[in-house]
Amino acid sequence: MTSFSSVFNINKTQAELDFVDIDIDLDTPLYIDPYALTTRDDEWSLQCHQLVVSYFQTILLAIKNNDIAKGTRLLSHLGEPEETKLGVSQPGNKGRGIGPHQAGEMFKALRNSKAAKSGLLEDLSDFALFIPLIGRDKISDMTTNIIRGALISYTQTQCELFEIPMRSVASGFFWDMDKEEWQQSYVSLPVCNGGKIILVPKYTVRYQVGVDHATFRSKFVLEFLQEEHKRANDSLVTTIKNKKGQVTKQIVYKKTVDAHYPTDKDFLAEFSSKHPEVIDKYRDSLKDASSKIPNISRDIINETDLANHLAGQLRLIPSGAKFASKYHELMIGIVSFIFFPSLIYPKKEAEINNGRKRIDVIYTNGKDSGFFYRIALDQDIKANIVHVECKNYTDDIANPEFDQLLGRFDHNRGKLGMLFYRSSDKPETVIARCRDAAKSSLGIILPIDDAFVVKCLNFIASKNRQGIDQAINSLYQQISS
Repeated sequence: MTSFSSVFNINKTQAELDFVDIDIDLDTPLYIDPYALTTRDDEWSLQCHQLVVSYFQTILLAIKNNDIAKGTRLLSHLGEPEETKLGVSQPGNKGRGIGPHQAGEMFKALRNSKAAKSGLLEDLSDFALFIPLIGRDKISDMTTNIIRGALISYTQTQCELFEIPMRSVASGFFWDMDKEEWQQSYVSLPVCNGGKIILVPKYTVRYQVGVDHATFRSKFVLEFLQEEHKRANDSLVTTIKNKKGQVTKQIVYKKTVDAHYPTDKDFLAEFSSKHPEVIDKYRDSLKDASSKIPNISRDIINETDLANHLAGQLRLIPSGAKFASKYHELMIGIVSFIFFPSLIYPKKEAEINNGRKRIDVIYTNGKDSGFFYRIALDQDIKANIVHVECKNYTDDIANPEFDQLLGRFDHNRGKLGMLFYRSSDKPETVIARCRDAAKSSLGIILPIDDAFVVKCLNFIASKNRQGIDQAINSLYQQISS
């Protein structure tokens, strides 16, 4: 495997990276599921969801107006995106676009479908359920193309974080929500083997796209119809008798029901129109399944070994300005490893206040669960963004370090910061300074020294990640009480 991180000399494992560390030469069998975007409320996911909704609504309007030219144009830029290196491509198909003829046929299938005529289509994923020519893998491709602009911005942020060189290249088509049209431009992206690379956040990928018309038919439609025919006691019921001719059981076999009904997608649309409670139940199951972020890192590395390794690496870095960059670089990976998916989308040294101040790293609060979910609900703190600073000082941290971080808080960015430092001779003084800031409603600073970091890594090594949340919450209680 030739990973992205190895090509660009990022000395980190998948667990320390916020993005999928793709294989440059082969596809990685992961997919972007639009349902996954609906289950998250971080800023980036919301932006992507709005793009998908905008595109979907524009398509529906073209169907309503019978605008074949526009519908064809809207469907003409949904080929397999080769830049992400995700999915499983058919030989010779990777990156192949959709020509006008194929796009026209897809639009006709959409326009003529019973789902479109009945108003059953509610989101992009419904295309895979009810529209011929569109399968679940195509939904992932469509979503990737629609949110390409957001993915490019994400890629640029990660390249800046790890100082990865980029070149000016054609972006490829992306959906413009304001103009309600496809756009393209020249953008900066990493390039490898002559091809541009677009990175994808690992919290947006799934092992498969959840929506699947075959599963919907088998697990929801046919099982519902089994019960209906059993209740009606009609000709599809099979009567089981014993040797004495006595009835012991009446069964409606799924294969009997399956053979009795049409297998096309129009049947699924017609059924769903008559029984909206069944399709609603299926959609709820998709949202529930898509809300679960797969731990793709665990499939690649042993978390116990990595936790022990990172703890050892931390101990080897001396304090002092000479080793500040090395400490900072290590901590970016450690924070992602310990706190994913609560802390996501790291950005390096974001300028604020017209460039007068700079932040070491800011993370988006993924609001996954536990402490970071609860703190995001606090209206005084509004921790949608978590400010992170790393101080590799030999001396004790003092008021200027706290004031510097507090000065970066505001109502929009939020008032939660994490100050990583090596150690303190007066830990009670550190807590007292943070407590003073909290009591003055200036914000919450969580002071995290090496000992706390190692404790969190030990929780992971002992397969007790819940201990991390308890430790963070305990530290918060010391400061806020």
